[in-house]
Amino acid sequence: MFFECTSDPGLCWCLRIFGMEIKIRKTGSSTLTGNVSGMVSTYAVTEDGREFLLVRTSHTLASSIGIAGQAGILYVDSDDNRVHHQVAAPGGACGLKTDDEVMEGLSPLALRAVLMVDQCNEPGEITITTEER
Repeated sequence: MFFECTSDPGLCWCLRIFGMEIKIRKTGSSTLTGNVSGMVSTYAVTEDGREFLLVRTSHTLASSIGIAGQAGILYVDSDDNRVHHQVAAPGGACGLKTDDEVMEGLSPLALRAVLMVDQCNEPGEITITTEER
């Protein structure tokens, strides 16, 4: 598999994979204050014509990706290799209630690309090449 990631001065990233296109644009960021230092960054992710507004929270204790304005986290399920949105809340009898739904139109590759873009602080072009074995 081959893909490349390019950026322009406007902080717009574009990832192309065999005709598939994922666009990632950083729309904002802020510094966490309080007991834990870190960053919260927001990204507009467009994949197959659908746009998602994702929030990447990163601090010294943990990090996560979620949907802007919604509780919960996004994760890739290892059994079905699909992106899921999970919300946990206190349930009855001292239990924990979890709601878990598949995020149609958002691929695991898009989440990985957001992580890559979030961790890359240098402007310019990034090319990643992997070989299938």
